[in-house]
Amino acid sequence: MARSLLPLIASLLAVFNTQAQVTKDPLPTQLVCHPSDNLTANISYEAGGALLGAGVYAASGTHECSVQSQGPGVVQPDGSVRFAWTDEVEGNKRYQAIVKRVGNEGYTLALQPAGCGTIALPAAIALSTQGRACKAGVDRDAAFVLFWRQLREAIARRDGELLQRLSLPQLEFSPDSGTVKAPASVIRNAATCIPGIVTTESGTDIGKMLKAIDTPQLDKPPLSRVADNRVSTGAFEARWTAQGWRLSWFNTSPAVFSSCKPG
Repeated sequence: MARSLLPLIASLLAVFNTQAQVTKDPLPTQLVCHPSDNLTANISYEAGGALLGAGVYAASGTHECSVQSQGPGVVQPDGSVRFAWTDEVEGNKRYQAIVKRVGNEGYTLALQPAGCGTIALPAAIALSTQGRACKAGVDRDAAFVLFWRQLREAIARRDGELLQRLSLPQLEFSPDSGTVKAPASVIRNAATCIPGIVTTESGTDIGKMLKAIDTPQLDKPPLSRVADNRVSTGAFEARWTAQGWRLSWFNTSPAVFSSCKPG
């Protein structure tokens, strides 16, 4: 009797270890500060402290402006991190955001040029995790970038275990009509089939999206923020959980995954 329980116990321990590994994965943090009623600044960073991005929102009268860095930052000789990008919303204007660490809990953010649209900004904006007008929380946008890269890695390595870890326990599928559900275990052998799944509108497949986009933006096609906790590419969707973003829906049938052959 005891021996017959050993395989079951081993299986449960494996599931527990996998889930424990998922839940302890650190998520990026966003620090948001409000130096004044008309000015908001933010920075994002990994658990280890590496900076991921920075942005500013400003208002003056009837004018409003918001800029957010795009792409990775470059560490400078003085230890600061420089983000440089072209802002399409602001008429392809070139921006730089210089973020410097101040002590153990503070930062300064300098946007160059020192203005957002037509609104002038301070030469430098102070942010602190201990500031009264500041609040730190999980950065869902930055967490999605990490999720996206993990998904790309899992498919490239044919890592079925990682694919399942990146999925909700129950996945939804949309075959020719209606919606059906299947356990996440169906994705373990689907790494070679996922890249061929196409979007509902443009016909672009997942493989091309993952290859072409390194740093996805949730409000820029082919991605769209369906809700605060839901992002769609048209070919698959992801939902926010306490552990981060997880695959939730595919624009195909679960039979495609079940019959998928290793490459």
